[in-house]
Parts: sequence; C-alpha cells; structure tokens
Amino acid sequence: MKKSAWIFAVCICILVLSAGNVAAKTPDGKPPSVETVCDDEVGAAFGLCNAYCEAMDCTDPNQHASNQGCQSVRENFEKKTGRPLPCTVACPCGSLLQLFADITSGAVQVKTCVSDDAVVYVTTESGDYAFVSTGVVNMCSVNNEPPLVVLSPTELLVCRVALRKAAEAQGVVCKFPE
Repeated sequence: MKKSAWIFAVCICILVLSAGNVAAKTPDGKPPSVETVCDDEVGAAFGLCNAYCEAMDCTDPNQHASNQGCQSVRENFEKKTGRPLPCTVACPCGSLLQLFADITSGAVQVKTCVSDDAVVYVTTESGDYAFVSTGVVNMCSVNNEPPLVVLSPTELLVCRVALRKAAEAQGVVCKFPE
C-alpha cells in the first residue's frame, strides 16, 4: 500500500472514531452508561427509561429528540409499568430538608461522600451531613434528626442519584465505605 493510501486510511479512522465520540454524547454531556436513574428498571422498562431519561434526555431543555418522540416513549413506559419515569419524579428530600437542598444546589461545600448499595452519606465542611438510606424504611435525613423523610423505591433512587451527583459536581468522589 502506498504511503498516501496509509495516510488516507489513518485519517478516515480518526474521523470515524471522532464522530463516534461526538455521537455518543447526550445533550447533558454524560453518556447513558454513567447515569443510574434507571438502574432499578428491568427489561423493556429499562430500555424505555434509558431512552427517555438518558439517551434522549427528554427532561433536559436541550433534549435530543422531538417532543412527540419523548411523549411516545413516556406513554409506553407508563403503559408497561403503571408509574411515571424515574427522571420525572422529584426527590422530596430537598423540599423538606434545607441542608439536603443546599447540598444538591451546590450552595454548601461538600467534604466527603460515602456510597454503597444501602446508603449515600455526604458530609459538609461544617460537619453536618445528609444521607439517603435503604433498610427497613427507605428514607433521607439531615444529621439523623427529624424529620426522617420516608421514600418510595423510585424516590429513593432519585434522591441517591441527586445527592451523589451533587458531591461529584464539586469534585468529591463518592467512595465505598471502609
């Protein structure tokens, strides 16, 4: 193969790989594999949730699909499951717990984040903390004081994701407990 043919082939490969990387990004800039709001879904419900919430980013102002496409996926998910899409469910913790709201809005500096299958626990520079926990009761709390907000399974997942993303947005990596 001539040198010019090799250069042409390398340029084509670079172009294809670059286009693939651009196409893989969704409007919110995060690939679906990194986000977890649909993790509790299975089968077709997972596919529809992932399409609506992650790939098409239908809840984002810069959605990557038509309004009709988003509506169709939403209706199919609701028809299959009988409930709303997780990304359309708001975490009630922020409206009931001021520190939780301050953390998720970025108004308070996060110091540490611990996360596993049972809990997401975020501490602030002042030593206060907010957490979302599963167990006998799914709940969120601040400083383990009342009110303890009881959560549905979908709210639990949405609140866990919100708290974890708030920490990560400030450059704090959520670590597995030691």
